[in-house]
Amino acid sequence: MPTYATDYKEELQRLGPAGFQRAYFQPVLVTLGMAGEINPMASSGGTSVVNLNDGTFACTRLTGRVFLVVKPHNSMHGPISVGRTSENDIAIPEYSVSKRHCIIARVDGEYRLTDMGSTNGTIVDGMPLVPQKPRRLRGGETVSLGRLMLVFYFPEGFIRHLQAL
Repeated sequence: MPTYATDYKEELQRLGPAGFQRAYFQPVLVTLGMAGEINPMASSGGTSVVNLNDGTFACTRLTGRVFLVVKPHNSMHGPISVGRTSENDIAIPEYSVSKRHCIIARVDGEYRLTDMGSTNGTIVDGMPLVPQKPRRLRGGETVSLGRLMLVFYFPEGFIRHLQAL
């Protein structure tokens, strides 16, 4: 199974857009990087951020990581949990992400994101979510979990993202 956007791009080139969409029909979260500066010396594992001296920052290990928005096989029914620990359906090893940060639920054919009272909050397209109040995802939204920035894509948008790499 591919892990990074570059791996998925190779799959897209191998399968073509129609074949890729048949194989990878779930929505995804693609990690863009970090929102804000973190002192790499203060980080206790997870992601480190490096100042590149020109005002930009490189986020190692998680940048370009793709998380399928799907329940793992043999898991309990219900929403997809997102958080720092392995007990979540989507585990993101970044200290600013809460243990159980948010959930993504498919309701009446649409996807809804709900912050679960996380310590550092969930922000969608610059707007902080009110804990326990779902927000509909239409595709292409920037989602910040703590300091981590991701983009939520449906397959068509993910293909466009990969083609632009």
